[in-house]
Amino acid sequence: MTNSSMDDTMGLFDFLRREISQSYSEIEIKERWSHQTNGSLKDRNSTSLDPYAALIPTNSFENWFVGLEQRIGQSLGRRLAHAALEHEEYMLKNSILKPPSGSEPKFWSQYNLDWHTRGLGKFRKLEDEDEIKLIIENPGSTSICTGITASAWEIATKKRHRFVWSQNSKDALIVSLELDDKEIPSPSMIEPFWPISYPESEDLEIAERIWQDLRMESNGYWSILNERHMILHRDLFLRFEEYCLPYITKLESGRENFFWPIDDEKRILWWTALADSIRKSTYDRGVHILVSKPEDWIGIGRRYLAMNGFGGVESVEEIDSHGGVEIFLSSIFHPAVSGGILLACWERAFGRQGKIEFSFNSGVVSVILSSSVEIAN
Repeated sequence: MTNSSMDDTMGLFDFLRREISQSYSEIEIKERWSHQTNGSLKDRNSTSLDPYAALIPTNSFENWFVGLEQRIGQSLGRRLAHAALEHEEYMLKNSILKPPSGSEPKFWSQYNLDWHTRGLGKFRKLEDEDEIKLIIENPGSTSICTGITASAWEIATKKRHRFVWSQNSKDALIVSLELDDKEIPSPSMIEPFWPISYPESEDLEIAERIWQDLRMESNGYWSILNERHMILHRDLFLRFEEYCLPYITKLESGRENFFWPIDDEKRILWWTALADSIRKSTYDRGVHILVSKPEDWIGIGRRYLAMNGFGGVESVEEIDSHGGVEIFLSSIFHPAVSGGILLACWERAFGRQGKIEFSFNSGVVSVILSSSVEIAN
């Protein structure tokens, strides 16, 4: 009887140890994300009306963010963290996954897998602490991972918290949480400001191409072509935008060769700053773009937009003899993100500064790419 009880106890410890140290693989990542024929990337776990996301190199995102701060002339890290907190609460309440519950993150099995499939890193609770502290290892983004972790803790404990973070080392940060009595309503969906194209079917060819170079480093840390990536939902970009708009008055730097079919002056400044930051970051990556005929933009869109979920090019019309084209998009992640990438590709192809003009007409998104200066025939 004693031996049997001891065996049962040891078996329980072995089970718990396996649960705590569970390793994930590439399979869970591939199963969650679905590349669509219109160039979008769909989250199979989401029940939201906007379940779309983008596959982004972590270094690129950091460059986008730094460039955005420079152009806006403001520090945006805290706002990004709060946008991430609100975003995570919304997404967790619109997910087929079981939400985190209780005060022991090591037992949040489905949520830990969620982090892994987004490439955010991994986290755990620090033991023997008088205050609540969580350590995040290999965070995909400091501000985003901080806000997301705080949100998960609030949902798991059903209590609001204030949070601060500190960089523990190059590869880890600590999030400290403190109870907050504030009543904050649950977030609702944010509608995009441009026509949305719903996907028709899965694009198995693109999925195979992108995932064949997927390599695991550790839980929540994986790379494609030796470059670390993470996956961020469009909802996060929209919430971050809303958090920042009230504080924008002007642009401190950057180019303004972007024309948007919207009336909100603050949003125009935001989209311009974000698009120009992404344009420069993409251009500086040294992408090689060859354009011999307008139809080449369909392949360019497939390579630099669709493979990452930024959108797709449906058709192209030539508008001048100097590389000017009007591109009709089958979908778009965000005009500033996708537009910045397209303009960088145009400037790489033609070796001069360009400009971009968007149009939202009758449910169709199109963009004109052309030279920023008039060229004599």
